[in-house]
Amino acid sequence: MARLVNKSEGFTIVEVAVTLVVIGIFMVVILSMQAQVSTISVLSAQQTKASFLAYNNMRRYANDSPPSWFKCNTGSSGTRYKVMEITENIDGLPGMVRQEVYASAPYGCKDASSGGGKSSLGMPVKVESIVEYGLPSSGSGSGRKVTHATYAAF
Repeated sequence: MARLVNKSEGFTIVEVAVTLVVIGIFMVVILSMQAQVSTISVLSAQQTKASFLAYNNMRRYANDSPPSWFKCNTGSSGTRYKVMEITENIDGLPGMVRQEVYASAPYGCKDASSGGGKSSLGMPVKVESIVEYGLPSSGSGSGRKVTHATYAAF
């Protein structure tokens, strides 16, 4: 009975080692999750910036004024017409950024005999804005892409 009373209290080295290993495993898991959250946050911010850029490009052409910039080819409904193309570096987006805006008259145009060449009132013009980012320095290749499109009747 005297031996039980003299027993010192505390943790053994094995218990401390096991506790440290478990804490280490939890820390590794938490840090890897934090890294993934940071990566997702950066990708989300880039996607949002590219989306705003594509939307602003689209609204520049699909506004309330008549589309003097759009030249419709009679007889070729649905043919896309490139309105804008820019390849440059944009702050906040990785790599080269290619911005393109296309317009088309999917339901046809006013015929040439009545003034020709431009879309007529009530005939919709499809305006499509594409922003592709994360391209190599050549500006070609495959990156992430954001597209906004709308129809505007004039």
